[in-house]
Amino acid sequence: MILSVIAIGLNLYRLDVFFGFELLLGSSLGVLALLLLGDIGLVVGISASVITWKVWGYPWCALTVIIELLWLRSYLRFFGDTASNGDSGRIILADVLYWIIVGIPMVLLVFGLATTLDPGSMLMLAIKQSINGVINTTIGFSLFLVFRILRTWSDRSKAISIRGLIAALIMISMITPSLIILALVSSQMVQAVELGEMEGLQMIAKGVATTPDDELQELADSLHDSGNMIEFERIKATAIPQRFQSSPGLLKTISEKYRPNNDSNFKIRGMQLLSTTQSSPHLKRLINSYWMLNLDNSGSGRDFYDGKLDDGHVNVIAIKPARELIQKLQLQSSRIIGILAWSLLFAVLLSEILAQELSKQFSLSYLRGVGEAETESNSDRTGLQQTKARSLKPFRTGFILDLNQIIMLLNQRSDLINSLQDDLQNTRIRLKTSRQEFDILNITDPLTGCFNRHELYRRLDFELQRSNRNRSDLSCVCFEVDHYNQIRDSYGQSMIEKVLIDLVADIQARSRTTDCLCRSGESEFSLVLPMCSVESAESLAQKFLEAVKTRVITLDDQQISVTISVGISCLRTGNDDSESLINRAESALYRAKLEGRNRIVTS
Repeated sequence: MILSVIAIGLNLYRLDVFFGFELLLGSSLGVLALLLLGDIGLVVGISASVITWKVWGYPWCALTVIIELLWLRSYLRFFGDTASNGDSGRIILADVLYWIIVGIPMVLLVFGLATTLDPGSMLMLAIKQSINGVINTTIGFSLFLVFRILRTWSDRSKAISIRGLIAALIMISMITPSLIILALVSSQMVQAVELGEMEGLQMIAKGVATTPDDELQELADSLHDSGNMIEFERIKATAIPQRFQSSPGLLKTISEKYRPNNDSNFKIRGMQLLSTTQSSPHLKRLINSYWMLNLDNSGSGRDFYDGKLDDGHVNVIAIKPARELIQKLQLQSSRIIGILAWSLLFAVLLSEILAQELSKQFSLSYLRGVGEAETESNSDRTGLQQTKARSLKPFRTGFILDLNQIIMLLNQRSDLINSLQDDLQNTRIRLKTSRQEFDILNITDPLTGCFNRHELYRRLDFELQRSNRNRSDLSCVCFEVDHYNQIRDSYGQSMIEKVLIDLVADIQARSRTTDCLCRSGESEFSLVLPMCSVESAESLAQKFLEAVKTRVITLDDQQISVTISVGISCLRTGNDDSESLINRAESALYRAKLEGRNRIVTS
């Protein structure tokens, strides 16, 4: 049901590839459903075709698509079941044969009976529909392969054949660039023809704009006599607007029964394609359309005649039948469609040939034989055994050099395995060293070399558990460089970095080996003191204070002395965790800064 709804939506959205060629992609899901669901998949394609018939009014197109799906289902049923033959890619070749044998002749017959088109136009319509069919079959088959690949991750028995993969890749790689290139060429062609048409209408409209009022009828007659079939309406903005129409009846009919055509191929400012509102085939509506140029909206119209008329602004609307230009574009489009058809046929043949050869070369039936192999057991610390091949006969050669040389790789596999084992061992050693270096970098501050905030909490959690278990003291000291921002702003980043490095050196020189110094902020450091009472922590902090205050820090030709503020907290057994212990030390540090800095405050 979901596939049917999506297929109907894709058919209702016509993809304009280039002028005269549109893609309806709903049939691709019909092909996908055939490959996945068998007979049930016919419902998807037939329902999408019937709805398309009702909306777009193309019964012959729907009929050919339905017969196409029945043909493909018959192929899958009588030439191999879906599971074994569906992923071979031959369904694309079967679709090409359908259009050559049945589809194109049937379209020509139906069009010949139901329309009055010339044989060349009928042939182009048949070829366009056949291209649509082959492209849809290619897309449907490619989606089927994607579905099979996704299932392969959970069930290796659902793997796809290399033949089908090659067929899909070749078709997609040739169809996609061909459509893009031809679409660009067609777009440039349409734009060039349309610009030429607009320039011609602009020239006539500018002439009408500057023609005196008493000569307008003579100008209209001359345009009719010359066979240009151009009609115009001139509106002069005076106190009483003056309007002149070369053919009032035709202009009234166009105004009442024609509306702007939203065809994406025709988009030029100032010129519109007007098509009848009556229901009719798309091509017929285009042929019976009219070009309309509004001189005011065309960009250069007003610049042309401003200043040449003194009695009011003039605007001109020019109308010209689009039949000649549309037929010219149709002729060019037919050539492009012919090129696309030949490219598509070449892609199908190439994919079939390459897929056939590759499937032969990868087939195990071409393996002539395998010689005896000797197994040597080499006990190592992993307890694994190594097998050394003594003699292997080669695969039958094909056109792929890499596969022809596979026997050389097999004969050298023992040496390669030994080499890989040595490389693996060396890699393990390097990986272990790298992990150790990474562990160190992950817990240290790159500037000062002391631990970082993450390691502070880890060490503090460990010491808390030990202190609670042993009923021992634990203190935390937080200190910060006074006037950190002023020093950085006055002396620069290099000086403040030198201050931090020297500060850490002074603290570490006076700390115990069991103490843990960490950088807990940009200018803030924390020191974890295991088995240290609050009195001992205050005494040690006083030493830090004096040592830092008396040091002179020198960088280049600059000298500076700094001070620190210190906050101390001591563990309250059973009441503190690492977070609360640090918070109390940081609160004490904050009070020390508020009380004037260069001092110690204990929480």
